[in-house]
Amino acid sequence: MSRPTVLVLRHAEAEGNAERRFIGQHDVPLSALGWRQAEALTRRLRLMPITHIVSSDLQRCLDTVKGLAEDLGLQIAADSRWREIANGQWGGLVGDEIAERWPDAWQRYRGGEDVARPDGERWADVRMRVVEAFEELADGLTDRDVVVVSTHGGPGALLAMWATGISGTAFGGPFGPLANASITTLTLPGPRLLGINDVGHLPTDLLRA
Repeated sequence: MSRPTVLVLRHAEAEGNAERRFIGQHDVPLSALGWRQAEALTRRLRLMPITHIVSSDLQRCLDTVKGLAEDLGLQIAADSRWREIANGQWGGLVGDEIAERWPDAWQRYRGGEDVARPDGERWADVRMRVVEAFEELADGLTDRDVVVVSTHGGPGALLAMWATGISGTAFGGPFGPLANASITTLTLPGPRLLGINDVGHLPTDLLRA
């Protein structure tokens, strides 16, 4: 019997990912490597019976599935609830810069605490909006639906943790961080987690060490 399936993607590599910047909701483009990753992802997914494409409204997520949508003749439904965490004043910085300016918060963050970014969110906030978006999406699916959701590393990991009953933060749990252009597969009802962080479609030269 067919079951609704949701393929959760982390966007392809974006500018700043390789430097491990806290990009968050900064609307940065894909890197040159990211565009090649997106093409490889498209080649794999266009062979599947995809019925809907949903995406974070940030450009790196939209561009990750742009080619797929064109190939399949589908529209992309943008939803801001699938955005990455709002990093507030940490946005665009690297860890050393954050550690210098907010040493106490950075130490607690590195220790696994769900620290609120200055003028930003906690992971608990992200989990709440992502689960809401997923449950709303799931309510409208039929048994034959296969949905692609193009999102970010934090929301993808948090969704996998929620589906398996694991509490905690996106990068403190067993599933994060997810690789760029990876696929995490869930089925309904449940949801049930069938696969996570699948990068089998990426050849070695498209994997960032």
